[in-house]
Amino acid sequence: MTMTRRDMMKKTGMVAVVSAVSGPLADGLTVSAQALPDTLNAIAGVDRVVMKGGRTYLNGWAGYGEPPRRGRGARGAAPAPPAENLGPAPSTTWSKVSGPGDVTFADAKAAVTTATFSTPGAYVLQVTADNGAAKASSTLSVNVELPPPPTQLTPVWTTRYAIDSPLWDHRVKSLIVSWIPHCIDQMNRSDLQQGPGGLDNFVEAAKALRGEPHGAHRGYVFSNAWVHQTVEAMSLALMVDPKGDKEMLAAQAKMRATLEDWIPKILAAQHPNGYLQTAFTLADMAPAGQPRPDGTVRPRWTEPWSPQFRGNHEGYTAGYFIESAINHYSMTDRKDARLYEAAKKLADCWADHIGPAPKQEWFDGHQEMEQALVRFGRFVNEVEGHGRGDRYIQLAKFLLDCRKGGTEYDQSHLPIVQQYEAVGHAVRAVYTYSGMADVAVETHDTDYQSAVKSLWDNIVHRKYYLTGGVGSGETSEGFGPNYSLRNHSYCESCSSCGEIFFQWKMHLAYHDAQYADLYEQTLYNGLLGSLDLKGETFYYQNRLDADEQRTPWHVCPCCVGNISRTLLMLPTWMYSKGADGIYVNLFAGSTVRVANVAGTDVELVQKTDYPWKGTVAIAVNPAASKSFAIRIRVPNRDVSSLYTSKPAANGLTSIAVNGARVTPRIENGYVTIARTWKAGDRIELELPMTVQRVYASEKIEANRGRVALRYGPLVYNLERVDQDLDGALLSSAPLKTEWRPGLLNGVTVITGKFTNGAPLLAIPNYARYNRNPPAPPYVPPPRPAPGQAAAPPPPRPAPPPPESIVWMREG
Repeated sequence: MTMTRRDMMKKTGMVAVVSAVSGPLADGLTVSAQALPDTLNAIAGVDRVVMKGGRTYLNGWAGYGEPPRRGRGARGAAPAPPAENLGPAPSTTWSKVSGPGDVTFADAKAAVTTATFSTPGAYVLQVTADNGAAKASSTLSVNVELPPPPTQLTPVWTTRYAIDSPLWDHRVKSLIVSWIPHCIDQMNRSDLQQGPGGLDNFVEAAKALRGEPHGAHRGYVFSNAWVHQTVEAMSLALMVDPKGDKEMLAAQAKMRATLEDWIPKILAAQHPNGYLQTAFTLADMAPAGQPRPDGTVRPRWTEPWSPQFRGNHEGYTAGYFIESAINHYSMTDRKDARLYEAAKKLADCWADHIGPAPKQEWFDGHQEMEQALVRFGRFVNEVEGHGRGDRYIQLAKFLLDCRKGGTEYDQSHLPIVQQYEAVGHAVRAVYTYSGMADVAVETHDTDYQSAVKSLWDNIVHRKYYLTGGVGSGETSEGFGPNYSLRNHSYCESCSSCGEIFFQWKMHLAYHDAQYADLYEQTLYNGLLGSLDLKGETFYYQNRLDADEQRTPWHVCPCCVGNISRTLLMLPTWMYSKGADGIYVNLFAGSTVRVANVAGTDVELVQKTDYPWKGTVAIAVNPAASKSFAIRIRVPNRDVSSLYTSKPAANGLTSIAVNGARVTPRIENGYVTIARTWKAGDRIELELPMTVQRVYASEKIEANRGRVALRYGPLVYNLERVDQDLDGALLSSAPLKTEWRPGLLNGVTVITGKFTNGAPLLAIPNYARYNRNPPAPPYVPPPRPAPGQAAAPPPPRPAPPPPESIVWMREG
């Protein structure tokens, strides 16, 4: 007779303890065996962080076999069938395994409950399932921390600035002279076959609003986004001092003319009540629904903010419009308020319709509006005062709080404050977490603070690439399981932008340099190389194993303006302000004015060849002599526990003020120099710069036995044009740096030897794939004949071998 394991346990009364199973509900736990369908099982949930005085939400599970996964799959997917009743319903009990203080469970006998903690520190909690014949248990870890400071740092919004850096001069010029004009030209076209949908949609929507004959919407439903992003990128590019460069002056003149052409067309497409989304306008004004390629008809979209149309990116496009208005208004020295007033009208339209009853609940399938509303609310309060921007901040929180009952794909699988693991579409995720970080700062809500820090911890210590990219691509454009960081990765450029926003906001909240360490990592490695050196092509995906060339455009060109606007906000990433002074977060040759520091404006002039050299000089020029502090980031290259580096290259080698060496204290990763500053004062510091070998955690299977190279903030690559990528780096070989002015517009390379004696040459990751043949031209798929269904897409071929790699074998 065949007996199941459950029958055997019942017959013998054996007690089985199942320690864990793999999957999203179990984080970092050991898999003892794959759970059989009739095996009693218990799952505690993911590891997390909670603020002292706050509560953590415990979503435990007890049952048989594998646990269900909330919201798995894309929106609209059918729910999983109910599990077969394979045994008596188990009871559950929560208990404390370890920790420095007391744990209070709201209901220790309920699988789904909350817990609070008396003392900061590391705790382990356990849930036990008991069906009378067998027991199963599972644990999770909780780090109890003190909440962030009650007041956040103040952003230094980008205004007019100058760049004086060999690296950044070239990259900024390529954006202004080549890439942004290319984007302008593409969006002015109405004949694009790849990634259509530019100004033509605004023109046609304006006709529809006037009751005139008009064309159909072109491209994706969210194609307004790259127009708004490019408006913001142009506005930021016009804040860069061209320093007499004729090419930059000509490009900036084109941008001014373009803005004067585009702004009236964009505003003409705005509804009288402030609503703006050309896909809605043209769908609503169309006589019938739009036909699909297979001949079926798409339902008409007749009402904004409809749950049926969450995927139509209303908040995504609206958020980018609002953010573009902020930088356009700043660029004009707050003299041209056309976009600013239109953004207020749009935000008011949303706030008038969405909110607590009698208004409606709603959330967007692609997040962006949330972080835009907080940014705009703060900006309006700064410009107009009297708390006039507060309603926009409140709306951002309401939109986030409405996320529930959906899927992991768009982070609506759980209430936002119960999300402790980064899941789903990577861009949507980091935009969500960025907005959550904003709301946590504005409200001091401990549930938000706990969720935000838990998500940060999960990304940085379990799902973070050495390049600062996020999203392995094992789910649809999204995150995979913990520690699953394949090198044929996803790492969309837009997710790098969102990751920078998220880390920057964590820095503002916590006054801590580790967050700036991380966004520097993403800026230099995950985003700077999104564009080729000429500024003519871009990467949608930033794979660590690069196997394809950048392209001049994309079927979904959502990154084209996002890359530009993020890179050109350099002063915002470089500096922030506290109540008593300035924080220096990045090092780049530049001249930036920081307004209202101790009652005066301060010009900061950095002279440095960073990241090629570690010498940095900062001239401090206050308009009037004032006492304040300057805090300078002390780099830490190993914030993520996923990676370790040898030799160490953290800290500062030296620091001096007006030629006299000082030994200031270090707090939260910053050295603090407090004094009365006068124009001409000078800080000189030396950062340690050495070649590092970087090793990944053994938990990252893809990189076992492999090593990566880093110099300063730059991660390096090996390219097939220089060597055989199958070789192994000699573990004992010395690694040296060498400046090569004629290579890739001037780079410091790393040289060494492979185990077979062949020379090794490594170049910075941002400069990869600039010596390969151009990408083949885009050929659109054939259109089906009228009434004929579209042919199914061909099977996806296996990826070609990489031409550029970050992680190499070591022997």
